[in-house]
Amino acid sequence: MSEAFDVARFAELRRTAGAPTWAEPLHYSAETGSTNDDALAAARQGAPSGSVFLTEHQTQGRGRRGRRWLAASGQSLLFSVLLRPSGIPHAAAPAGTGALTLAVGLGVRAALAGHSMPPLSVKWPNDVLSGRRKLAGILCESQLRGARVDAIVLGVGINVGRQAFPPELSGDVTCLEELAGHTLAREPLLACVLTQIERRVADAERADWAELLEEFRQHDALRDQPVYVSGTREMSGVARGVDSEGRLLVETDGVVVAVHSGTVRLASPAPVRPNGWGS
Repeated sequence: MSEAFDVARFAELRRTAGAPTWAEPLHYSAETGSTNDDALAAARQGAPSGSVFLTEHQTQGRGRRGRRWLAASGQSLLFSVLLRPSGIPHAAAPAGTGALTLAVGLGVRAALAGHSMPPLSVKWPNDVLSGRRKLAGILCESQLRGARVDAIVLGVGINVGRQAFPPELSGDVTCLEELAGHTLAREPLLACVLTQIERRVADAERADWAELLEEFRQHDALRDQPVYVSGTREMSGVARGVDSEGRLLVETDGVVVAVHSGTVRLASPAPVRPNGWGS
């Protein structure tokens, strides 16, 4: 994949399909530091809810906990969506973006699933996987004005085309072209991804968590698997899904503990290494 993203084609697809309502406006750049940073800066300047910031390459792309996001230019969908308070689920504001992150992950999974023969799953808190290999990642960040949420930015990175990753990551990541067995145009893919995410965020806004949690249970990469959690606290146990706030439930020594944030690895048979690719 070497052609630049065709903004005009995307706009036409969006107009004729009638969805998504997001991406008006769409801000496209060949290169930027971080689309999340672009969206947060635009939020401070009054940019409207639903604005989308898309780039071919990020020089300072990041994943959770400050890790670098690695992606070759033109081979991915790298974008951020700006949401204003009226479009932010109350349960996800101001600090609890965990459930919202899962809603975004489910939307990404649904949009990509039809292009992959192996089933795709969502790994708490922010990854879309094929088996144990990472296909996409999500980073949600909030912007406060005093004690009030002024904006939330939904950052998404999807490996679409083939690209060379560092040797230490090659066994942990994959791309949609490899899974589908052919190249994919990014314009209709972005339209589909935005539509699926928007639908689930709307469910979250209505506080319709039951349907989202049931969908997550069906595609939970960690459910009933032995895991190791590191971060603000460390523990080993068995993953038991998530609660209504999007927190990971880990059963350890017969007690179920709700984990708000952290890095999770499957404990067996081989751990998924924490890495710089948006882990």
